Amino acid sequence: MTEEPFDPLVRFAEIERLVSRLYYRFSHLFFDRPEIRDFWWEMAKEEEQHACILNACRAVIENYEDERLDPAISPGKAEELTERLRVFLHRGTASLGVEEAFRIALEIESSEIDVIYGKLLQLGGPKISKTMENLGVPASAQRLRLKLALRQFCSNQELLLAAERL
Repeated sequence: MTEEPFDPLVRFAEIERLVSRLYYRFSHLFFDRPEIRDFWWEMAKEEEQHACILNACRAVIENYEDERLDPAISPGKAEELTERLRVFLHRGTASLGVEEAFRIALEIESSEIDVIYGKLLQLGGPKISKTMENLGVPASAQRLRLKLALRQFCSNQELLLAAERL
């Protein structure tokens, strides 16, 4: 059996979907708290949107011959991020509190995922990158929403400080 070549756009779209699944789970934890539930639901939708954008970007640049990938975008990095997300998904979220959910989100949002996502969008050049960014919620806007939600729903000073560093 031959292994398919590494396609960073496909792999990182899968990673964005894993993040989305995790945030959907968070939304289900807080059915009794509509503001928090809706926040996580929106975050999940935005991550799914990022996956769709990466797939659209792949379709647009599929036939480009002169593009080279940044070495930071590697199969090893994709596998490392995937495994970290799977650990969170398999952890059993039923007992997670609000602050633990935000702690996990901060770890994800401050990881390399957004940096790599940005590099992947840049593969298509400035016009495609801008078009793709306009199609979805930019990571910077999503981080701002996370910061605002943290301020609203958490009192843990460590988390609030971590949010400011995003």
